[in-house]
Amino acid sequence: MFQIGEFSRIARVSTRQLRHYDDIGLFVPAHVDEETGYRYYSAEQLPRLNRILALKDLGLTLEQIQRLMTDNISADEIHGMLTLKKAQVEQTLREELRRFRSIEARLWQIETEGVLSDEDVVLKSIPQQQFLSIRETVPTISDGFALIYDIHRLLPVRTEQHILGNFAVLFHSGEFVTENIDVEIGFLLAGPFLDTVEISGGRVMTQRTLPAVETMATLARVGIYNDSVGHYGAMGTWMERHDFQLDGPGWEVFLDPFEPGKEDEAVVEIRLPVKKRTSHTI
Repeated sequence: MFQIGEFSRIARVSTRQLRHYDDIGLFVPAHVDEETGYRYYSAEQLPRLNRILALKDLGLTLEQIQRLMTDNISADEIHGMLTLKKAQVEQTLREELRRFRSIEARLWQIETEGVLSDEDVVLKSIPQQQFLSIRETVPTISDGFALIYDIHRLLPVRTEQHILGNFAVLFHSGEFVTENIDVEIGFLLAGPFLDTVEISGGRVMTQRTLPAVETMATLARVGIYNDSVGHYGAMGTWMERHDFQLDGPGWEVFLDPFEPGKEDEAVVEIRLPVKKRTSHTI
């Protein structure tokens, strides 16, 4: 057995915490020396302590944990609770990261105001293309990213990879929204594909033909989240300078393959269909 200090180092819990748990009867030593009062713990007690700490990480009070431990909550039940909590924490982290990137982008836009040169925006003609996609109204931006990850996880194993071209997102909403976003997500096709592809939840991706776009204003950025606000603002400045106006829904096309975990390295091309502004448009 181990003295309290030794057990503290093994269990990665402070001696103060162990003494408190002992005082309230939540986690008592395996043995207490009657003469010295020294507490001794066994490695066999680690599973119980780990359950207590897991429940504490879920946000439960020590009183609630004590009741659960008295009811002999199973390892499977705790595993399920932790899995749910993990998903909630991951969601919060993703949302906070997007907030952080948005703040960075706003700062970038302020700091670089007026420095965009004409060469930064490139006008292109985009030919007719085949698009294997799914269109949904996603409740939030986080749900949209969840769909993106789902497609990247499932599609390559359910179809022929050599026909998949650039990954693309088409925004059908007529304005910028952060809720109930009408979005179409999928792959531009490098070859013929006539089948449908089912992803999770019974959702199905289908092929459709995208019409050609005579004039597309494009601007590349690095990173899914990085500086998107600044780049869109820069394109707006360029369009106004050169007497263009928007002429359809915007795209974001991944010029390099999308790799989960390397979102900051992704090269994304913003594509906005444009036309020359008419004389009567203010």
